[in-house]
Amino acid sequence: MNRLPPIRAFFFCLLLLGGCSKPESASEGQPAKRPLEGLTLRLAVVDDPALAAAVVRLRGEWNTQTGAELQVRQVAEKDLLRSDALPADAVLCPSHLLGVLAERKLLAAVPPAILSGAQWGDLFELLKLREAAWGQQIMAVPFGSPLLTCYYRADLLEKLGRKPPRTWTDYEELAKLLAAQKPAGKTAWSGTVEPLAPGWAGLVLLARAAAYAKHRDNYSALFNVETMEPLVADPPILHALEKLVAAAKLGPADPLRYDPAAARAAFWKGECGMALTWPTAANPGNVVGGGKEAAQETIPDKIDAHIRVGFAELPGAPRVFNLGSHTWDNRTDDDDPRVPLLAVAGRLGMVSAKSAHTDAAFQLLLWLSDSRLSPQVSATSPATTLFSSAHLKSPSLWVEKPVSATAAVQYADATEAALRHEQWLGALRLPGRPEYLAALDEAVAVAVHGEKPPLEALLQADKKWREITRRLGLERQRLAYRHSLGLE
Repeated sequence: MNRLPPIRAFFFCLLLLGGCSKPESASEGQPAKRPLEGLTLRLAVVDDPALAAAVVRLRGEWNTQTGAELQVRQVAEKDLLRSDALPADAVLCPSHLLGVLAERKLLAAVPPAILSGAQWGDLFELLKLREAAWGQQIMAVPFGSPLLTCYYRADLLEKLGRKPPRTWTDYEELAKLLAAQKPAGKTAWSGTVEPLAPGWAGLVLLARAAAYAKHRDNYSALFNVETMEPLVADPPILHALEKLVAAAKLGPADPLRYDPAAARAAFWKGECGMALTWPTAANPGNVVGGGKEAAQETIPDKIDAHIRVGFAELPGAPRVFNLGSHTWDNRTDDDDPRVPLLAVAGRLGMVSAKSAHTDAAFQLLLWLSDSRLSPQVSATSPATTLFSSAHLKSPSLWVEKPVSATAAVQYADATEAALRHEQWLGALRLPGRPEYLAALDEAVAVAVHGEKPPLEALLQADKKWREITRRLGLERQRLAYRHSLGLE
């Protein structure tokens, strides 16, 4: 099998793909040889039909510019995880799979020349430095990773003389005020809607807990970084669950039926004053993630003229738990109260360590994710969002139609700001993630239904987390957790 020339020659090809003049003919009247002439690359897209279809539409352009053929196949996550090698030269897959694949030594690291390039420099900070990293190496190319974001009724906040919530206490107070603002003629109305369906409730809990759990002096937040003892029943997550239960009482009658798509639809139907979800320009039928029981609802064609959306980062917390002293500390002025949860959804491009064409595979991923093509590729998937400073020029390409141009700019600015924060929390990017999250889903469900108090619900999750870790191997999980934090 032929391997491409050294990396410097590869980056000369990138210049050609980036819009520079076409290759000159080798001799007068002879057609120029394209940079990847005769090569065939294979790309696997995991559990995202819309993303796969978008790439297929660009195969002709890729071939015209490079001379390489591109084969695209769809793969189920379960089949990917059963394999001893990646099923293609490169994969586009959910962000959380980076850890599983990297721990199995299936991935090639991103070459240093890419990391020093202009395209890489434009990526939002936490995506390129944290979500694409495993241990101390960068192992993937970002294709967009949405954060849970606070939708709010800007018209109602204006009426109430209130600003978007900065802390979770603000959020609960505002939800109470909004619950009392039921529009005339509405049968369904809530102060807020959160995506607490199976597959999402545990993630919402972690997103709420992040600001309480991520102390600048502690690496540990979900597990003890040295012993892998779960911290899931410790004060930060317990406090977050108590606040979640209180907010759920201000939500719809069946809060556990909403996934992000249903929460978004409820907002645009005029059924709530706030919602935790994220915008998307994807076709409503492009459903990704969530549980089978989730309410996959679409945005209505006709929106009430009174509804004006605003966007804010998820709230933060003025106090943070110090695991070392086992006390609550007040955040200082230079300690940002907001802490984003990474890898909630998102897509990453990764290259197989066994590919005979690693340079060309990385070239393909950069081409698909550049500022020109990424709105045609990533924006088709509801599991992605804008991810580069280049996207700030046209944020409306990444949001649903009812979002005004002004609100789209607000969303883009909020996303960029959230992905600049110093502190962050990863959404269990290690083997066993589905099982750990399922235990949190159950804890949220029983606490919201009042079947168990929050502490008892989390102690049950703690027991399940210990069993999962023991079964998967304590030392293996400890190393994976450390790698997920950027250690070793």
